[in-house]
Amino acid sequence: MKSFIKYVLTSLLLFVSMALFAQSTSTISGSILEAESHQPIPFATLRLMNVSGSTPQLLAGTISNEQGSFAISQVPNGNYQLLVSSVGYGKARKTFEIASPSTIEAGPIYLRDSLLFIAETVVVADRIQGKSATDKTIYFVNNKMLSATGNAPELLRQLPGIRVDLKQNISINGQSNILLFVDGKERDKSYLSQLNPSSIDKIEVLDTPPSNYEGNVSGVINIVLKKEQLRGFSGRLFSEIPLSSKVVYLFPTYQFNYSHNKINLYTSYNGEINSEDIDEKINRQIIGNDALTELSSVQHVRQKNRSHKFHYGLDYHLSPKDVFNLYGFINPYSYEQDGHVVSQASGSSDWEAQKEESDKNLSQLYSLYYKHLFHAEGRALMVDLSHAHSRSENTVSYQTDTGHQTNAENPRQSSFVLKVDFTTPLKQHLQWDTGLKLKTRAMHDQTSDRFSYQEHVYALYSTLSYQRPKFDVKLGLRAENAETKLKDDQHRSSFSLLPYVACHYPLSQHSDLYVSYRRSVNRPSVYSLNPFVYRDDPYTIRKGNPRLEPEFRSQVQFKYTRRLNNNYLSAQLFYETQANAINQLTHLDDTGLFVKQVENLGDIHHYGLQLSGALQFGIVSINPSFRLYRLSTSGNSTAKQFGIANKNKLVLESSISSILSLKKDFALSAIFQCATARENIQDNAFYEPLYFISLDKTFQKKLKIGIVSPLPFAKSFVYQGSEIQASRFTSKYTGNLTLPTIPLMFRVSYQFKSGKNRHNLNREKEAVDTRPKQGL
Repeated sequence: MKSFIKYVLTSLLLFVSMALFAQSTSTISGSILEAESHQPIPFATLRLMNVSGSTPQLLAGTISNEQGSFAISQVPNGNYQLLVSSVGYGKARKTFEIASPSTIEAGPIYLRDSLLFIAETVVVADRIQGKSATDKTIYFVNNKMLSATGNAPELLRQLPGIRVDLKQNISINGQSNILLFVDGKERDKSYLSQLNPSSIDKIEVLDTPPSNYEGNVSGVINIVLKKEQLRGFSGRLFSEIPLSSKVVYLFPTYQFNYSHNKINLYTSYNGEINSEDIDEKINRQIIGNDALTELSSVQHVRQKNRSHKFHYGLDYHLSPKDVFNLYGFINPYSYEQDGHVVSQASGSSDWEAQKEESDKNLSQLYSLYYKHLFHAEGRALMVDLSHAHSRSENTVSYQTDTGHQTNAENPRQSSFVLKVDFTTPLKQHLQWDTGLKLKTRAMHDQTSDRFSYQEHVYALYSTLSYQRPKFDVKLGLRAENAETKLKDDQHRSSFSLLPYVACHYPLSQHSDLYVSYRRSVNRPSVYSLNPFVYRDDPYTIRKGNPRLEPEFRSQVQFKYTRRLNNNYLSAQLFYETQANAINQLTHLDDTGLFVKQVENLGDIHHYGLQLSGALQFGIVSINPSFRLYRLSTSGNSTAKQFGIANKNKLVLESSISSILSLKKDFALSAIFQCATARENIQDNAFYEPLYFISLDKTFQKKLKIGIVSPLPFAKSFVYQGSEIQASRFTSKYTGNLTLPTIPLMFRVSYQFKSGKNRHNLNREKEAVDTRPKQGL
């Protein structure tokens, strides 16, 4: 009994001592931000030094999380100094005198780019070129990049692994099914065109997106803008001036912003005005028992693209913790090809036709966005509502001596989206992000009573992020249920569980190791499901396939990164699979016609190595990327039915951009991108090397004048091509752009402001499927 009483008293004494100790300690919390942009600095190093005695002693250390926040608990009374540092930035320090237990808000602590003082001269060090985080690679925009840039897509073109073609279509590592974001809000390539490059602070590239992103995307680019809070007017004008009417590529933009007190108004415009001569050629051979039949088709057309997109928006800051945003756009556009088509078959007369196309489209978006910040630091709620609508009228007519043939489409699309996201810290090192997304889409084609499409996608997702100084882990899971209904077809439903894992382990102060795994789903597009039949020439028809099933992808990556001064290097091993791959199938039917239809054709595997970097050597900046991998295919029963053999190929993709910063604000840049053929289960896809050369001159950081030459001395450019080697036939297609010997375009941009514009809150943008078109 005595021993029991002694045990109870000892336990009570220990409990009281612990309670008294807990009550006698404090917690220091705050956030680390960049001084110029007010952007969070993740993974900054913090050391809390006890300076109460004669010799400072280290009491605790930690690093900031991805949002730049930190917390140090169980700090006893005393005098302290907090030291903050991060690679590429100067150090900061803050002192505290703690006399009684409390929760101390250190407030935002600002770090500036590193400064070196020599006598009375201040030399500002360049920003680090790039660095990796657990689930992304971050590239920092510097003055050298801005000096050689006309607009935001050209800025992306300078980054390793990102391809931006002549029409400003963007892809990552050859995958074009990507999402574009501005400050975490989904946009499209047209919105990026009107951004002021000098307002961009950094660019985040996610080639294995975590669970809060759509399950059918293969990559994400998030452009982070500088945060400027002063009121006033600001704007920018930009346009190109072609020196030849043979090839016209114009992307004019304007941007205007006005902010006063709690209201921020903005409007912008971006145009896409393109005109060029293209030749599309198809050469085929039908292998018979006794003879070889040769077929050829040549299309000489003038391609014209006209798009005018007007954006408008309003931010209302109800309180420091509550913001409303109204946003919308209206976009009339057309995409037409007019010219001459000739088809030939051995042993028969030619078929000639005059091709005329009429295309009218209109898309619109309306949205409401609300964000609330709770009193607890790091806790936030975001609600997003949007409605998108588009309508199209397209007619393609082939006029011959004996009559005419017409393909017509008149689709209508609409979508409604509700998205709710919530984020909160659970503990000092643990962050929880969760959300839901409801999306409905409807489409019908007034020229085809057989096609009426409805889709409902319900998604729940959650991510846990655990961060310690020696490692950090991110675990995510996304559950998606998709229900589709086609007219005269039974209701179909598919459920997908999409896990995500990413780990980061710092090997040293300048080197890191990353491991990630992601499973994703690729659902067929609306137009792939449309069974409507199109006749391209006397020998070819194409149609959609309402029987298509989703394609599932898995990615595993092992990445090593190294920082050398301001330079960034990355080496990555990867393995990727596509199960039930959605590919185009071309075959001969019983009547001898070529039929092109999208099918699930089997599995595709590739594994290999990727090397990339962001390097600077004096006045020269170089951003290389090399991706070498082994590709193998395994056809299913459908592929075997049409005699498609399995493949095993070696594929190389490479790109390199270089900027030479000259005196007096001149900048000379060159960009080169090339790849060997990308193998699909039946065909392969290829394009010729793409390269650009430009020279720019900046005047007082407001006016920039430059000249750019895409593909000088090339005279022609294969923008896309494909080959098929089948048992009964062979086929080769090339799309060729005709160019002047040295195509030249002047470009000019001017920016103005009477104050600094407040940061816009741009909501998420939901895209509707665009009609697939031939041509560039």
